[in-house]
Amino acid sequence: MMQESEYAYPPVTDALLHEIVRRIRTVSNPIAIILFGSHARGDARPDSDLDILIIEETSLPRHRRGAAYRRALAGVFPAKDIVVRTPAEVQKWADTPNAFITMALREGKVLYERND
Repeated sequence: MMQESEYAYPPVTDALLHEIVRRIRTVSNPIAIILFGSHARGDARPDSDLDILIIEETSLPRHRRGAAYRRALAGVFPAKDIVVRTPAEVQKWADTPNAFITMALREGKVLYERND
């Protein structure tokens, strides 16, 4: 018998996703914001976190890219994984079959895409 988790996060609604996009866009002007992982695939459990891929031009090292977004998204959802990649990094891995980026792009739901 499967044991239920002691954590049950709020439902992921369109309103929540719009708020996430709005807050991310207060930090920068990303090229794209993509929901990936279990919530994008539709197989999230009550204790599943939100996985967000932000694609933007940046010169910051990877380990420093998410801090401003984590601050902007404080309180919006209890558990979130924010990944920030440049277009060049996405392109480098986009054709590798089981790479993280490939899976995020294939299974992901585009929440925002900048029109240049």
